[in-house]
Formats: sequence, C-alpha cells, structure tokens
Amino acid sequence: MDAKVIPLIPRGGFTVRRIGLHWELVNSRHYGRSVVLHTWPPERHSEAFEHCYRLNGRSVEHLHAVLR
Repeated sequence: MDAKVIPLIPRGGFTVRRIGLHWELVNSRHYGRSVVLHTWPPERHSEAFEHCYRLNGRSVEHLHAVLR
C-alpha cells in the first residue's frame, strides 16, 4: 500500500498529516514521526486542524484567517 504523507500547517511542533483516508496528529520533535497522538476520519479534518492549532498555542481564528 502506498501512503501519501502531506504535512500541513502549522509546523511549530504538532502537525496534522493525511495518511490514506484519515488524518493524524504527530509531534516529531518530541516523539518521532512514527508516534501518532490522535487520528480523525476524513470528514472531521477541520476538527484536526483546529486541535493542532490550539496545541501549538495559536488561536482557531488564526487558522481561519490563514485558510481564507
């Protein structure tokens, strides 16, 4: 099986990436790339990004501004 890894914003510690059909939260700086902290199904991708932004100390409003 080929997995396409697309790291997405922000890159300040916690990162959301898409593996196959689901989204994964990782923090490769502290735990390595192979440790997945949480997963979300494809239809809940916005929740994954919001959670990632909060963990990195940024507001959800900042996320919405970046994506516009």
